[in-house]
Amino acid sequence: MSKLQRVLIICLISVSFIGGLIVYMPAWLVGSLAYKYSEHRISTSNEQGSFWNGSAMLMASDSNGKTFVQIMRIKWKIKLGLSKFIEVNFTSSDKSIANVSLSKAGLQLSNVNLDLSVDQLEPFLGNLSSMSLSGNVHVDASSLTLGKTNVGTINVKLEDVGSGISPVNPIGSYTLQLNLASSSIDVSSSTDSVIGVTATGSMNSLTLNSTVQADKKDKLLQFMTMMGLPQADGSYKMKVF
Repeated sequence: MSKLQRVLIICLISVSFIGGLIVYMPAWLVGSLAYKYSEHRISTSNEQGSFWNGSAMLMASDSNGKTFVQIMRIKWKIKLGLSKFIEVNFTSSDKSIANVSLSKAGLQLSNVNLDLSVDQLEPFLGNLSSMSLSGNVHVDASSLTLGKTNVGTINVKLEDVGSGISPVNPIGSYTLQLNLASSSIDVSSSTDSVIGVTATGSMNSLTLNSTVQADKKDKLLQFMTMMGLPQADGSYKMKVF
């Protein structure tokens, strides 16, 4: 065997070995990337399949940033690109929930479309978790960028929210807007909510200003004084976190 043949064989073996490593990259690498680019807020567990085509339990850190909790089971398919180094389509229950890409600008999310229940989000509700809340949650965002500069707005709708300790249910429907650039949170409520809520805060500090429909004040007096501080104008302040 000539020297050239030996070199070619070594190169072929090396390429095959590297190719095998790339093809069979483990699924947990997806969670590692999510953990890094979400600033340690998102990760995965119970991974199956491969880096390119797999599934896992989506995990997110709670409001204290100390404990990860399960959100939902997700699947993904990944492909490589040029301007976008990696492109990923995430699905859950055979429904597309987000497109994610990695580029020089950072991690980009588009077409975010999630349907959850309030109890799934309980670990992130801070002091409100003691209210035993229930209801439907819809999360959407057209375009988000996570990197050196965060850009985009996340819209969260909470519909028909109820409380296991409230004598009146449901208590209302609410909208949250999370601005990634300013780390701000704006909260509003539908006009027919029994408990009306407004707030402007941040992801580190949020206090709700709450009012009660006139014909429900007596029934909800004990509930409201337990959850918030009464104000001179008849409203209540509820500190979330």
